[in-house]
Amino acid sequence: MKRFLILLALCLTGISRLGAATWSFAVAGDDRTDPRLEKVDPTGIHTEVLGRLLEQIDADKPEFLLFTGDLVYGENLRIPAKIAEQFAAWKKIAAEKSPSLKILPVRGNHETLGDPEGTAWVAAFEPALSSNGVAWFPGQKGFSYLWSPPGHPDTAVIALDQYNPVAPHQIDEKGLEEALSKARAAGVKHLFPFLHEEAFSAGCHADSDDMAAFPVARDKFLETLRENGIRWLFTGHDHFYDRMEIGNWRWPKDYVLRQVVAGTAGAPFYPDRTYFGNHDGYDLTRTDHHQNTYGWLRVTVNDDPKPGEEPVTVEFVPLIP
Repeated sequence: MKRFLILLALCLTGISRLGAATWSFAVAGDDRTDPRLEKVDPTGIHTEVLGRLLEQIDADKPEFLLFTGDLVYGENLRIPAKIAEQFAAWKKIAAEKSPSLKILPVRGNHETLGDPEGTAWVAAFEPALSSNGVAWFPGQKGFSYLWSPPGHPDTAVIALDQYNPVAPHQIDEKGLEEALSKARAAGVKHLFPFLHEEAFSAGCHADSDDMAAFPVARDKFLETLRENGIRWLFTGHDHFYDRMEIGNWRWPKDYVLRQVVAGTAGAPFYPDRTYFGNHDGYDLTRTDHHQNTYGWLRVTVNDDPKPGEEPVTVEFVPLIP
């Protein structure tokens, strides 16, 4: 009963919060199981947490959910399910727990374990994404795409795959620039890129295991975001919630890029080592952080903000106990 009342309150809060010009979407990532446990989930998924999380998000009635990767663990000696079976199990949980929720995923590094070329990933997720009308990057069908939600032509999301075997930890810069050109031509005002690995470690992964492994390509990516006025970047990979403001002395003083990590959908929690590594002249400022807490992001978009109002707000929503 307590959980039902909390879910009801979430629904009512959403109704009161969303006006004619204001709406929301959700972001979550990293729900894989932990093979070090004595009893390992055979699906490669933390099914109990993922199921509750999807129920809670569905009850909040967002327009869609961006999922930033590591849906499954991938193939492992302690996990009996092969990668295609793990993807099928994930889709089954999503269909049962959030039947009305439109989900747009991108690969994480664990999706490549047993599927380095992405064949099983494409078979599992490309048909639904194509039916939702995503615009695939050239040569990246099934992986990177641009999508504008129906009824919200001012907004577009951009999924960026980082696991092309010939360019690990990197994105398709040319494809991104073409997608941004399309979005600008369509009059899009709010652009939200999402991917698995961070531009800078949020406190656990080393530079060799995120976009910092190739700093020249990473810096080009950040400049592209800055040139297009993009102020929010959604990622996973580190298993906690973190909000980072990225600045650079070369950038205009009124421009700040916010990297928001929400690797909190069920994967084993990571320790926080703060913002270590080589920052390459960038100023990194932590503005919010939660350890050992499952949850998701609620992103509220105001299509018609009044003077002084923020057009986009992002809040971390903890999972209901």
